[in-house]
Order: sequence, then structure tokens, then C-alpha cells
Amino acid sequence: MLTSPTFGPSGRLAVTVMRRRVHHKPLSPTAMIEAELSPGGDPVIGLFLHVAYMSVISTFNEQIGQGDITPNVIGVLALVNRQPGTNQAELARLIGLERATVGEQVLRAVERGFLRRDPSPHDARSYALYLTASGAAMLETLRQRIPLHERAVGAKLTLAERKQLRGLLDKLVYG
Repeated sequence: MLTSPTFGPSGRLAVTVMRRRVHHKPLSPTAMIEAELSPGGDPVIGLFLHVAYMSVISTFNEQIGQGDITPNVIGVLALVNRQPGTNQAELARLIGLERATVGEQVLRAVERGFLRRDPSPHDARSYALYLTASGAAMLETLRQRIPLHERAVGAKLTLAERKQLRGLLDKLVYG
């Protein structure tokens, strides 16, 4: 609301209240679903995360994976590159998934020739994981493909908004 000072017929100061028209953007389909699920207006963050993930992943294979790799295996390669010699249990802890789930991703990476498993020098029951030359080459390829995809995915956001969203998601996941 805006107020505008005016003088009335008696010469006294009067205040005229002018209402500013606010044009509301129509609700997105996801916001409509949220409104039905949460009539009190509390955010349904999981819904928006799911829809956002589906939107991002819908273009992943064409632009990034290209039949070569999946998002889960990318995470495994990146973390093994960062911590050569780590094991599946440590990867599971870092990623926040069950050991069996991470074990499946490691197996896929080994089968694709991206990782090798060597007997652990510290624990006879586990393997130390290392990138192969193919794994290092795939990471380099991904470093070329991912920025283009990310710019397209985040095109509706400014760089500052993308950084803010990333920070909020990191806080949501890791505290």
C-alpha cells in the first residue's frame, strides 16, 4: 500500500490510501500439488526436490552420461579420485548410503574399467579402490560435459541464486 498526502475541502491534511496492484504469478503444477498436500501452507520440500531431480535427470543421459556412466558412479569416481585407496565402507559413510548400495556402484565402476580393487594393506577383509586410466579419462570427460548441462539446468537462476541453492541443499543434506 502507498499513501499519498492530500488536502481536503477544509484545508486539513488527509491521507489517501492507494492500493498497488500486485500481479501474482500463477502456481506451477508442483506448487498446485503442494497446496493440495499441505493446505496449511507448510513447504513440501521433498516434492520440489523430487520434481527438480526428475527435471535434471531427464537431460542427464543425453548431455552427460551418454550411455557411458550413471550419476551414482560419477560420485564414486570423484570420491575415489579425491581419496585414492579408500574402501567401500568409507565411501558409503561419505556418500551417506548403505554399504551394499555403494558396493553395487563400485562393482559397476570396476566392470566398466573405471576403478580397480586391490587388497587393502590395512584390512584383509576389504579392498582399496583406485581410479584406472579409463576412470581418470572419464572424469576429465565429465569435467567438459557437466558445466554445459549445469548452465542449462540452472538457466532460470542467476549465478548467485545457484550458489545459494547449492548452499541450502548442502545444509539440508549435511547440516
